[in-house]
Amino acid sequence: MRDIAAHVPYVAVYIMVNSKRYGGGGIYNLYCTFTADNQWHEYLFLHEFGHSFAGLADEYYTSDVAYNEFYPNGIEPVEPNITALLNPPDIKWEKFISPGIEIPTRWEKNAYDSMDYEWQNQRRKLNDAITELKRNKSSNTEVSNAEEEYNRKDKVHSEEVDKFLKSSKYWEKVGVFEGAGYSSKGLYRPMLDCIMFSKGKKPFCRVCEEAIITVIKQYSK
Repeated sequence: MRDIAAHVPYVAVYIMVNSKRYGGGGIYNLYCTFTADNQWHEYLFLHEFGHSFAGLADEYYTSDVAYNEFYPNGIEPVEPNITALLNPPDIKWEKFISPGIEIPTRWEKNAYDSMDYEWQNQRRKLNDAITELKRNKSSNTEVSNAEEEYNRKDKVHSEEVDKFLKSSKYWEKVGVFEGAGYSSKGLYRPMLDCIMFSKGKKPFCRVCEEAIITVIKQYSK
């Protein structure tokens, strides 16, 4: 693949997968992938590029992932947008911290967790049902109807998440919010929301933005 790519000037390798199934991945300074035929393809493209281009960490923690204990306890993650807060006065994104904000920042986490974990259970059942239909070679209509139901409910939940986070008194504030890097406890993110945290058309948070700018400057010097 690299030999083929070498025929043209390039900085990043992006693998587009023609699939309706939601998914993707990115490895810093190597390559990234995304599925192109689902409703979140624009989000996935940017989110996964954040991993491979700028070395950003996932900030979400409620979704099922293919690995556990990705970040060992007691070790500060190398990624610029999450922290284990091992030394509270010394925070990676200290210069962005909103004046007077509490560290760690006690956001409406319990309410969010209750809402999102409930959806993750529903999501798992819907995906299992789709897999079972395909395994049993059900009709295209049955599979399509099941996929449309999943997409519709997923979109509604995403809108509920956006509404919930935007209603917080900490919206657009930079603090130290627990819940990041696939862990509900012990890892923290800079802002309530970011394209590295939840799905949808939204910006990178301020800390992620700076990390991306740093990499762009590194390539452009």
